[in-house]
Amino acid sequence: MEATDVSIDDSTNSDENLASTSSVISTSDSFPFIRFLNAPVTTVLEYAGVIRPRLINNDCTIGNFNTRKFSMFIGHPEKESFFVTIYVSAFMYKSNDILRKQTALKGERKFSVLAGYYIVFVLQVIGVYWWYQNEDLCYPLFMVPPRAIPPFWHAIFTILVNDTMVRQSAMAFKLVLLMYYRNGKGHNFRRQGQMLTLVEYGLLLYRAFLPAPVWYRFFLNKEYGSLFSSLTTGLYLTFKLTSVVEKVGSLWTALKALSRKEVHYGSNATPEQVIEAGDMCAICQEKMQAPILLRCKHIFCEDCVSEWFERERTCPLCRAVVKPAELRSFGDGSTSLICQLF
Repeated sequence: MEATDVSIDDSTNSDENLASTSSVISTSDSFPFIRFLNAPVTTVLEYAGVIRPRLINNDCTIGNFNTRKFSMFIGHPEKESFFVTIYVSAFMYKSNDILRKQTALKGERKFSVLAGYYIVFVLQVIGVYWWYQNEDLCYPLFMVPPRAIPPFWHAIFTILVNDTMVRQSAMAFKLVLLMYYRNGKGHNFRRQGQMLTLVEYGLLLYRAFLPAPVWYRFFLNKEYGSLFSSLTTGLYLTFKLTSVVEKVGSLWTALKALSRKEVHYGSNATPEQVIEAGDMCAICQEKMQAPILLRCKHIFCEDCVSEWFERERTCPLCRAVVKPAELRSFGDGSTSLICQLF
């Protein structure tokens, strides 16, 4: 009898807890803005077991997202997604360092080394998407929203992984450019820097679009209220449009710089001007190759001065400003390391 009484009391307490949880949920349902702000915290607490997720048709759901499917997606969500994000980010940071070092080697780069790094970079991208092949992780790559409304942290995970993998793919493409311009000097070295810069600004434009499908699906969650969801989606798309317009302008400027054949910070030096200057480059201390006469009348190898102007705008000797202000150059092979979350 005592055991029966205890079980009855326990069931009564559990019913009361469930009722109190339902009342909290119904209260938050009446305030969609509060519920929207509580989404990240609620998700963490539910997965940690601190609060009980709602049960709809015997499935554990958070919003309109089925946590049973989410558990199939990344096993232990708060653990596996964390370690996967750390791993792909660390790999990408190391890849960026490798790419910059290979770019700095210029004519000393080895084709076999570049090809080896290219294979490793490509296998990294293929491996990540193969691991999640049965899920909708790759949907945003084609500007398609996820099939289900994701929880907040799952949306962050999807955006972070896709953004990192896109940058990893761009690094692999940059390695192909380094193979092509492996022995490039003078004009070809300058063209290599312009191509790397163009690829990076094209990447920045694509990455600006990448989070949009995920947040579009997330903000259209009707549990936050139809009016609030519509307003939030409209505001997000408006701010996104301004960002995209800015990046389109940057890409167009980089494309115009690539089509420009002449050196915009000087001109080709004549043999007489080279002899008068001493036929010795002040940067490499060797005989001038493809000499360029700057606007300040100093002469340098095109190879040397092109690399100099990847970082500076002034003459190496007199410090006169000879290069007009323009877009940031990514001719050193670097890739933007700032994640595009929104």
